[in-house]
Amino acid sequence: MGVLRYSIWVDAAPGAVWSAWTDLDLIPRWQTGSPRVADVTGDGGVGTSYSVRRGPTSARTTIIVAEAPSRYVSRTHALLGLRFDLEARLTPERGGTSLALEARTAWPRGLGWFGRGVEAFVLSPREAERELANLKAIIEAGDTRP
Repeated sequence: MGVLRYSIWVDAAPGAVWSAWTDLDLIPRWQTGSPRVADVTGDGGVGTSYSVRRGPTSARTTIIVAEAPSRYVSRTHALLGLRFDLEARLTPERGGTSLALEARTAWPRGLGWFGRGVEAFVLSPREAERELANLKAIIEAGDTRP
């Protein structure tokens, strides 16, 4: 199991950051790789699940915790059996919001170094930074239309 951490400060109230972060229709605007959200079940709260497709691959995510506007946890089942839990914490800070993410990964037994390589690709720090910068720009511009 690996742990990856990312964070960004956004010049907006926690409620605005929460709204954008949890808006499934907004995902294609800030995530990289031309994602398409599909197969949504639920109302956006705990228990909601959805698929994100990028090219021929797909990952299925379920929302486990949704404590607006401060804490969000989801579990994703992705490529080759990768599972990761993503926790987002939103904290008021310096007149805006700190969005801190922690991803905890788990692999089926036997994948070893190959699994770590796929993990580095799927949860790339460079892509995470780009995505968070995209989300920040959208929120700070007040342009949260899907």
